[in-house]
Amino acid sequence: MKLDERKTLVLSVIVDNYIKNKQPAGSRILTKRYNLNFSPATMRNVMLDLEEAGYLTHTHASGGKIPTPKGIKFYLDMILENFSPKLRREFENIPLIDALTTFDEKMNVILDTISNLSEQISVLSLPDFSKTKIKNIQFVKIGEGKILSILLSDSNIMETKIVSLDKELKENELKEFSEYITEKYSGYTLEEIKSDLESYILDKKETCENLINRLLDEAKKPKIMVEGLENIFKYPQFKDDLEKLKKLVKTLEDRKKLLELIRNVINSERIILIGDELPIEDLNELGFISSSYQYHNVNVGVVGIMGPINMNYPEMLNIIESAKKKINDIINQGVENG
Repeated sequence: MKLDERKTLVLSVIVDNYIKNKQPAGSRILTKRYNLNFSPATMRNVMLDLEEAGYLTHTHASGGKIPTPKGIKFYLDMILENFSPKLRREFENIPLIDALTTFDEKMNVILDTISNLSEQISVLSLPDFSKTKIKNIQFVKIGEGKILSILLSDSNIMETKIVSLDKELKENELKEFSEYITEKYSGYTLEEIKSDLESYILDKKETCENLINRLLDEAKKPKIMVEGLENIFKYPQFKDDLEKLKKLVKTLEDRKKLLELIRNVINSERIILIGDELPIEDLNELGFISSSYQYHNVNVGVVGIMGPINMNYPEMLNIIESAKKKINDIINQGVENG
């Protein structure tokens, strides 16, 4: 159903009111509040048409109408068509280069900042390190069958992985292998190193190759960070329903389910999912806004905000895009795109 000008105006007023005031309002209040040039009776008729078309619904507790996910999506598509985010200064204070702060710690600061600014649940997936160009790599024996792998990317991000091996490698063999990999494969990704390693002919070649394979497996393991779960207790739809609240918390703590969500959105530059559009059933009373950050012009991770359906989407997008810019700056510092 294509909405005419009046229906579009009425729907916009109802969604805007619901986002700003967090509760429905009747036609008389809305016509006054938004200075509309038609009567409350006319507005009620339009609201009935919008309800029949699936853009509005009603609550039992109030006579006012509230927008459905379809109604909110229509409104957002309209107002965000030419959206240009206003970057938040809070992210500018997070340093790009800090020898005392690891990459994960920087991402935690960004995640906390998102959650504090939005007062919602913030979600961040860390990049797949298997596709990162390696500048330096060191292997250190830390126990029987345990190797600490220290990787430095071309953008000076350090990552550590612990790898288990069935066969032992001596410390001098690990040192020799580290030097060989660093000298020959500086600027390569782990995936590229693995595919080219056939040329490394040594008695310990098989074990060294196994070390790279295990490291690649560890690097590919997804890591998802979540902050702000306590904000759920502010959501009206969960306040009086303890079972629903428990189920939601359990879902948000399930990294496998969140990974499913991330996989659904990582190829999109920016996406808003509302209600049933979310691929996880237990999240169908929420909205999710996300944007993908890039390394060497390839989407490698997602930063997002999850909250009630009537959250302030434009403001949430300002926060998301500010965080994304900071992450892009951190992981691409000194990197030549091409």
